[in-house]
Amino acid sequence: MNATCRIDGCTAAPRPGRRICYKHRTRITRHGDPDFTEWTVADEFDVELIVAEQRAVEGLTRLERVMVARGLTERDVPAEEIARIVGVTPRCVYRWRSEGFRQAA
Repeated sequence: MNATCRIDGCTAAPRPGRRICYKHRTRITRHGDPDFTEWTVADEFDVELIVAEQRAVEGLTRLERVMVARGLTERDVPAEEIARIVGVTPRCVYRWRSEGFRQAA
């Protein structure tokens, strides 16, 4: 049997009795399913509402977190407060600011 991993572009053999290779199983465990696109989805209205109200919200996608952090930074909100609202560490907010929010999104 000449099976390959079910992830597009991967030519590695799957784990015994499974459909994906060891490398992708580890990545899925650490970072989530690579085919899941939640990180690139953002609701502009929700982002604007959160920035205006400056209240903590759960369940934001990664892109929404970055967009809220960018909006709050423009309003001169301290990094610790942004981290509380967005649900990340202050270090993460400082890193996003130093990168100019480009790579984080």
